[in-house]
Amino acid sequence: MNRNQAKILGSLLTVCGMTAVANAQSQQVLFFENFDDIALGQNVEEGIDTGTGGVMDNVWTPDFPAGWAVDFNLPGIGVTEWQGWNIANGEWWNLTCGDQDRSDFVLLSEGGLARGGVAIADGDEWDDYDANGLDPDSQGEMDTMMTTPVIDLSNVTENSVNISFFSSWRPEDSQTAVLEVRFDGGSWEEVLRWTSDDTDPNFHDNNTNEIVDIAIANPSGASGMEVRFSYLGTDDWWWAIDSVQVSGEVNGSAGNAPGYSFIQADVFNETGRPVIQLSEAVGADDYTVVLAKDAEFSDVRQSSTADASGDYMIPGIPNGIYWVKAIANNGDGSRDSENAIRIVVDNPIAIDFNGDGSLNFFDVSIFLQGFNAGCP
Repeated sequence: MNRNQAKILGSLLTVCGMTAVANAQSQQVLFFENFDDIALGQNVEEGIDTGTGGVMDNVWTPDFPAGWAVDFNLPGIGVTEWQGWNIANGEWWNLTCGDQDRSDFVLLSEGGLARGGVAIADGDEWDDYDANGLDPDSQGEMDTMMTTPVIDLSNVTENSVNISFFSSWRPEDSQTAVLEVRFDGGSWEEVLRWTSDDTDPNFHDNNTNEIVDIAIANPSGASGMEVRFSYLGTDDWWWAIDSVQVSGEVNGSAGNAPGYSFIQADVFNETGRPVIQLSEAVGADDYTVVLAKDAEFSDVRQSSTADASGDYMIPGIPNGIYWVKAIANNGDGSRDSENAIRIVVDNPIAIDFNGDGSLNFFDVSIFLQGFNAGCP
């Protein structure tokens, strides 16, 4: 399960079925990138000289989506895969780097993402090896910046923009993270700073699986915005980013697909029925909650509808281990939650199949349906 969870996302808004109204406003997704559609290639050095050994396909690339820009201050120095910001398969990153809490961010069994591509700046792995025989530490600090494409703010109300993203931050020594925005090519404005110095007002403690949510004061009349993520450090740990979403209040009634949602850790009441917490997804009308017996969701056992975010009690299910995800829906589309969680249903009344805390006709009916289905 996640050890570190955070509150996320803005207001739940109904956009499906609305009649166009002049000057109506709705919070809409302006930009979304989770790096899952990027073609990943073979590893070069990581996993050969510094890790598990062997060349693997579809695990890493220095190439970002169109419009993104990456700067790195020490080109050619350090482990190839970690020279500045790069995109890697999250599970491979975890395995080839020896975990060290990276699994919190990327493994379903830990409440992580398990979604493929993740943007990673990993100073700890960067300086473990250099093909030129150089000591990366002696070359200077690893500083790298990752900038989004220009995000269209046409018709977006001032002071209504919100930036959300998934973050894995493990700090050490002099490590710093900075988030900046700029409008229409102007000066960069800092909106977030984390340091690893616990005496600094900007100190941000170890948090390897959280969601960051920042309100942005976009000025009136701005037509575009860029977001820049900077990792500044030496042989320190890492900052990994996924599922960058920018939303804003748009004039007019045109809708778009909902933003991402997030499932938080489950709780159990006295009947043993699982209660999950759904984060609010921008523009969602409702949520489909899916339970499966495997992390790939190929063996789905139940699908139900939550009308709103917040606590949701899953309808009765037999004891066992399940994986749960949510799908945010509206009339323009659907989007899976950017994580899933593993839950254990351990009802003290083992044959309370509908999970209502008592034995009754409905339990017998469910049992007989399953028994008859298994008979020749």
